[in-house]
Amino acid sequence: MSTVRTRFAPSPTGYLHIGGARTALFSWLFARSQGGQFVLRMEDTDLARSTQDSVDMVLRDLKWLGLDWDEGPSMDGQGSVGPLGPYFQSQRLDIYAKYLSELKAAGLAYPTFESKEEVEAEREAAIAEGRAPSGAFEEATPAQLEEMAKQGKRPAWRFRVPESGLTEFDDLVHGKMRFENRLMSDFVIVRSDGMPTYNFAATVDDALMNITHVIRGDDHLSNTPRQVCLYRALKLTEPLFAHIPMILGPDRQRLSKRHGATAVGEYQAQGFLPEALLNFLALLGWSLDDKTTLISVAALVKNFSLERVNKHAAVFDPVKLGWMNGQYVKDADNERLAVLLKAHFEKAGLSGKDAAWYLRLAPAVKEKARTLAELPADNAFFFSRPQPSDEARQKFAQAGGGPLAAKVAACLRSLDFEAAALESGLRAFCETEAVKFKDLVGLLRCGLSGRLVTPGIFDTLVLLGKDESLQRLALAEAWS
Repeated sequence: MSTVRTRFAPSPTGYLHIGGARTALFSWLFARSQGGQFVLRMEDTDLARSTQDSVDMVLRDLKWLGLDWDEGPSMDGQGSVGPLGPYFQSQRLDIYAKYLSELKAAGLAYPTFESKEEVEAEREAAIAEGRAPSGAFEEATPAQLEEMAKQGKRPAWRFRVPESGLTEFDDLVHGKMRFENRLMSDFVIVRSDGMPTYNFAATVDDALMNITHVIRGDDHLSNTPRQVCLYRALKLTEPLFAHIPMILGPDRQRLSKRHGATAVGEYQAQGFLPEALLNFLALLGWSLDDKTTLISVAALVKNFSLERVNKHAAVFDPVKLGWMNGQYVKDADNERLAVLLKAHFEKAGLSGKDAAWYLRLAPAVKEKARTLAELPADNAFFFSRPQPSDEARQKFAQAGGGPLAAKVAACLRSLDFEAAALESGLRAFCETEAVKFKDLVGLLRCGLSGRLVTPGIFDTLVLLGKDESLQRLALAEAWS
């Protein structure tokens, strides 16, 4: 049995979209689950819109997600790594020219000069009339070609679709697919600027790169019969196809900016962990069983199969993603989390704390965190003395106010600022002074932070330190 080879082939014309990331993930998971190879290819034939910045963003986001590739662009995005490259379509034009020549020689490609406006008008008319666009495009004569050449114009090249019969293939998600050839129009394979179209370039590249399985969104399903026609016309080996369901927003419309963040990089900036996003994306159109939600990357690799991919569209639920990320944050290694927290706090303009402080902060805040980016605003009081909210002032007064704060401060001066010692000392204080422990906690929380919600009170005291804690309590004594 041949080695499984899958590919992800984005167009570097912008950021890596969530839908693209899900396609990359499914392709990566299938290759890894089968002990195969995952190929990355840049489909950058749209020279006006393809940019190096976009290439860099795609590579950065795939690396952050942990979706490593066996062949494809080098990590600096400047070259290719692998025996079947180059892996940038803009560097493979001589290859496409060779296969165009084969189609010309077989009478399966012909030149046309219809304008973009004419093609668009025919497309709109076909839509209005409920039919497929006409395939009867005028083939340019030698005289027309000569005349157009004098005017500096080049023809586009169309593939001649068989006039009758069926184009059939087996889809690993949707089953047997049949398309009537008479309903397919002759389609452009090389534009007048000499650049290959998606259907032509992808077909040639997938064959020459020995791709065994093409896994992509089902919005590409209508492209597949055209590509199958090209494989058979060029006598190239066809891959197996698996068209995975589209991703819809909560309103069941196609996922877009109106539903919130759609770029992978935005989720990184918002403090999502890559393993949480991968877990979430894997469940958009696939499931392990009917009950398992949290699945490690290793378990995904072990259990992924195309047989469990759904046919129906998946719904992107940001609330579920937030919950899922919270679970991964809760289980994250504290040292790793401390590094990430430091970066998020400093990005928010909160600096001056060392690595050891963040290592103490991490376990104190991760239990209730949804994303890392929300934590700086919730914990800014550690960096500067806040103005207390009206609710905090009221809670402080109800819990005992200035008189109790003065007594607590005296107690704290005698204690080591370590969580166990603080808890033991403050509980003993409550017994001596006949104070409810929850009232003491409320008074300390409000007096130290000016807020009603903080990390655990003993962690808060340790993170602030003895001197700062005592100074804040002294200031709070004047509130009431």
